[in-house]
Formats: sequence, C-alpha cells, structure tokens
Amino acid sequence: MSFVMNEQTGTRWHTCHRELRWSDFDQYQHVNNAKYLEFAQDARMVFLRDVLTELDIAVPPLFVRHTTIDYPRPLSPGENEVAVGTFVTHVGKKSCTMRQQIKDSQGRVACTVDTVMVGVDIMSGKPRPWSEDDIKNIKMFYIPVDEDEAEGSAD
Repeated sequence: MSFVMNEQTGTRWHTCHRELRWSDFDQYQHVNNAKYLEFAQDARMVFLRDVLTELDIAVPPLFVRHTTIDYPRPLSPGENEVAVGTFVTHVGKKSCTMRQQIKDSQGRVACTVDTVMVGVDIMSGKPRPWSEDDIKNIKMFYIPVDEDEAEGSAD
C-alpha cells in the first residue's frame, strides 16, 4: 500500500517511487532542477489516483495556484530512483498546501516542493470553498510542519 500512517497525528502520507533516467541528469551530472517539478507532478497524480482507487475517497476538483521548491542536496548519477512522499501541511477555506519531499536512496531529502492547491467549481472554472466532506477528506493527509520548515529554511 502506498499510504503510510503518521503515528503522531493519526493521519497518513503517500509514497511513490520514480525511476531516474539518463535524461534526468544535466551536464554537471546531477538531476536537473526542472526535473524535480516533474517528479512532484507525477507523484501528485499517483497520489490522487491512489486516493480514489485504494481509499475510495472523492477528490474535489482542484488546480495548482502556486509552487515553491527548495533544493537542499543534489541527486547524483549513483541514484537509481527517488521516493516522493506527499502530505498536506495546511488546509484553508478554499485551498490547501501539499508538501512533497523527494528523497534519495538513503532517505535524505533532496528537494521539497510545496504546492498551493485551490478548489475549483467545474462549471465556472472559479475558486470555490471546500465543503465539509472535502475538508474531512483533505485532513486525512494533514501533517503539520515546523514554521521554519514550511518556509524552506536553509539552516
């Protein structure tokens, strides 16, 4: 199963793996910074699919509003795959923040991607508030983070 329980919160996060390809590496022999965004996007789609298929939970319509990326360590050609952990760090009235940690084979975070996702009304294409069910379902994946962590501190 791709979902892992967080014992402290009673909620869960999602993990998926992505094989690294030769084309992911740049001329300096580490993964190109733009590829991390692709890894996060791919993992977000797998997360949403698994929420629907494994947990049988309705996913509210949403779209990406804003993304920030922090690169604390490079991935080198010695890596064969990355693990992408996905969870929610903030739930607002119309949006939530999804955090994705891209880790190397030793479990070290190579990249953190924070994405603000906004609920949308399919008919109008405009933002809409979350329903009570939406909030309940989103909070199943809520894991709070330290404020310094949330801001991508480089300490």
